[in-house]
Amino acid sequence: MIDETYNEIPVIDAVETKSQYRHKKTGAIYKTKEEWQKLGIPNEDIAQDVTVIMPPLDLFGKTS
Repeated sequence: MIDETYNEIPVIDAVETKSQYRHKKTGAIYKTKEEWQKLGIPNEDIAQDVTVIMPPLDLFGKTS
């Protein structure tokens, strides 16, 4: 019975994802991982910010 319920759940993929790397101490923004690695910045000083853009959801069901 549980398996039937899971088969009915639609999978919604992200429309777009955006990643950027930010230096925790200075606030400098890097677009790629290679960019800050070339500068020799330790991994502990970097924060990765990820933005996920999802498609709009239809919250109101259709009635007949």
